[in-house]
Amino acid sequence: MIDKTVLYKFFEGSASREEEMLIQAWLDDDTRNIEILHHERFLYDSILLNRVEEKTLLRPQKRQLLPWAITAAAMLALLIVCGFYVNSILHHNQLSAQYNTIIVPPGQRINLVLADSTNLWLNANTTFRYPSGFSGKERVVYLDGEGYFDVSKDTKKPFIVKTSAGDIKVTGTAFNVEAYSKFGSFETALFEGSVDIYRENQKLTSLRAKEKSTLYDNKLYVSPIINTDKYLWKDGFIAFEKKKLEDILISLEKYFDIKIQVNMCKLPQHSYTGKFRQSDGVDYALRVLQKSIHFNYYRDDEKNIIYIQ
Repeated sequence: MIDKTVLYKFFEGSASREEEMLIQAWLDDDTRNIEILHHERFLYDSILLNRVEEKTLLRPQKRQLLPWAITAAAMLALLIVCGFYVNSILHHNQLSAQYNTIIVPPGQRINLVLADSTNLWLNANTTFRYPSGFSGKERVVYLDGEGYFDVSKDTKKPFIVKTSAGDIKVTGTAFNVEAYSKFGSFETALFEGSVDIYRENQKLTSLRAKEKSTLYDNKLYVSPIINTDKYLWKDGFIAFEKKKLEDILISLEKYFDIKIQVNMCKLPQHSYTGKFRQSDGVDYALRVLQKSIHFNYYRDDEKNIIYIQ
C-alpha cells in the first residue's frame, strides 16, 4: 500500500516528479489500486468540500474568484461523479504557478477549459499537468498521452505543450498531439494556424494547416492529413482506416490500459476500416473485429491480459 501522505500531496498538486512516478508505478502494479486511488480521492474531496462550506458560512462576505470559477465548479462535480482523478486545489503566488495534475482513466476522455480560455480534450490514459493561471511570459503545460487543443490566441504569450519526445509551440491554433511515453509515440496534427516543434530548445520543423508530423525511427516526418477519422476520439469514437490487426491491438492497449498478448504464429494481414464508440469497451471492439478478421481471444482479468489466438 502506498503512503497516503504521498497521495494527498498528489491531490494537492504538491507532489514531486519522483512521487508522481511512484504513484504511476503503484497503479501499474495492480489494477485494483486504481479503486483505492478513487476511494482516497473521494474522501479527500469530501473533506475539502466540508472545509469550503465551513468557510462560506463563517465569511459569507468574502468570495474567492477564480478565472474560470463557473466552468471549474461544474467540471469538478462531473469529474467526481465519473471517477476521474483531478487535482482541483488551485494555488497561485506571484513567483510561480502551482501545477495541477489530471489522470484520465482507461476508456474515458475529458474536456477541460484552462485559465486563458484554451479549450482541450484529453484522451484515455493521459496524464496532464497545467497551472491554475498563466502569469509568466509563456503558457506551459505538460502532456503524457493524447490531447486535442483549441488554443486561445495571444501572440505575446506563446502556448507550449511539453512532452517526453518534443515540445509544440503555438500562439493560437487547433491541433492534436499524441505523445504516450509508454509507447514511444509522437504525432502532431494541425487543423488551423501554425505550430513549431522543438526538441531540447532546437526547432525541428514547422507545420501548416492540414499537415501532421510523425516521429518514426527517431526522425520527424511531415505529411498531409488525408483522413481525420483518427481524431474522432474527442467525440467518443475510435476509428481505423485500412489498419492491420497488429496496429489496432496496439491502439486498444493504449486506450484501455490492458495488455494484449498474441499467441499466433502469424497475425492475419487483413486490414480493417471502421469505428466504434470508446465507451463500448475493449471486448465490444474485439467482437466487432472478429467479424472481419478471424481470431479467438480470452481475457485474464486478474493479470489484466487479453490473449489473442
